Amino acid sequence: MANEIYDSTWWGNTIQTASSIGTSTEMIQGQFNLTKIGDEEVTNGDFATDSDWIKGTGWSISGGKANCDGSDGVNLNQNGVIENGKTYKILFEVLNYVGGFLNGRIGSANSNDFTVSSNGRYSFNVLSDGTNLIFRSSSFTGSIDNVSVKEVRATTVEASKCLADAIHRIGIQDIQN
Repeated sequence: MANEIYDSTWWGNTIQTASSIGTSTEMIQGQFNLTKIGDEEVTNGDFATDSDWIKGTGWSISGGKANCDGSDGVNLNQNGVIENGKTYKILFEVLNYVGGFLNGRIGSANSNDFTVSSNGRYSFNVLSDGTNLIFRSSSFTGSIDNVSVKEVRATTVEASKCLADAIHRIGIQDIQN
């Protein structure tokens, strides 16, 4: 499908390893993981408008960012954007950091999946235990922007080139010669 991202590093490493040990790649077999990144789950992750987010006291949306004034224990969230039991990649950027901690959660509000305390771009893979995306201020003063949440699906693929394939190929070459 279009715009799917796959991690095929294992296969490339296997081919290089086969060559380095003097083994034909036809004799290599094994598994590799393909990771597919799903569609965007968050609405208005660039904070272009003051909509789609539930803002606790101390949070505001303006200037294309979500801003927190240092209020402690208050949330900025979107409800019902993800599914329980699935793994998601969350990406976001912290700007204008002054102090405190920004905690985050994908799922329920029972614990933190990540905590940040400086400007920067962040990426976390998180297994959801609910349906909400939650940013919680622990006296956080700063802004967030470019929030993205996408499902991560991994598929293990059996890849093999066996001796029979090699014999068949060599046999065909011998007949042609």
